[in-house]
This record gives sequence, structure tokens and C-alpha cells, in this order.
Amino acid sequence: MNSSLDVAHVAETLPDLSEALADARLRPVGVVAGFAILTIGVLLSIAPATGQWAFWSTAVAATFVFVSVPLFCVGLAAPDPPEESHFHIGVNLTYKQRQAVAVGSLCITLSPVVMALGSLLGLTTVVLATVAILTFVGASLVLTGFVAWTSEALV
Repeated sequence: MNSSLDVAHVAETLPDLSEALADARLRPVGVVAGFAILTIGVLLSIAPATGQWAFWSTAVAATFVFVSVPLFCVGLAAPDPPEESHFHIGVNLTYKQRQAVAVGSLCITLSPVVMALGSLLGLTTVVLATVAILTFVGASLVLTGFVAWTSEALV
């Protein structure tokens, strides 16, 4: 059997989530890229557009915002980079708190994808409910990670 079709081989080659969340390079990439994409999304939503460009401008701006905020949160939650690095903005979360932020960010990021696919299939009511639940759960998980850190820091 081809190795790309062998489930065991593919499972062995998948990256481990704990390794990805423990990578200190995630902090500068997440914070800088998240902030840059968010700025582009905000500028796109502010720019005046008329006709068919108004719809696309709004859709692209909303997608940028929905992608950038979770990316920024994951960047803030990433572990502190080495001492020789000049990039020390962020929060030192535990592994479990970092996992909550990552899963919540994934839920928020999937919201526009579910909305787009559901709209194409014509399932508006079900899709709106699903997107609302995904976004609420994602935001709750992201906030839970940061609130847990805040309560630990205060205690």
C-alpha cells in the first residue's frame, strides 16, 4: 500500500500539538502576523466601497479579522522566547491554558469557513446557529486560558 494511504504511517508523521504549542517562535509570528492581518482587515472595512466591491471588501475584512484575532491570541499565549530574543511581549501560560487558547482560536477561525460552506449549501438557520455556538465556545476557551493565568498571577 502507498505510504500516503497507510493510516499508521500518516499518524506517525503528523506534528504533535504539544510540540507546536511549546515552540517559542510562535510568539513573534502570532503577535506580529495577527496584528498586521488585523490592521489590514480594519483598513479594508473602513475604506469606502460601492457596488459589488462593497460586498467583497466587507467579506475579506471580516475574514481577516476572524483569522487575525485567534492568531494574535495564540501568539500572546506562546511560551517566552529565549533571553537573547528582543520579543518578550505576551503572557506565560501553562500548557493546559495554552491548549485552551489554541482550541478556542481554532473554533473562532473555523466560524467563517462554516458560514461560507453553509451559505453555499443553503442551510442558513442551521449554519448561523452552528457559527454562533462555535464562536461562543471559541471565545470562552480563549478567555478561560487568559483568565486562568490572571487568577494565578493575582494569587
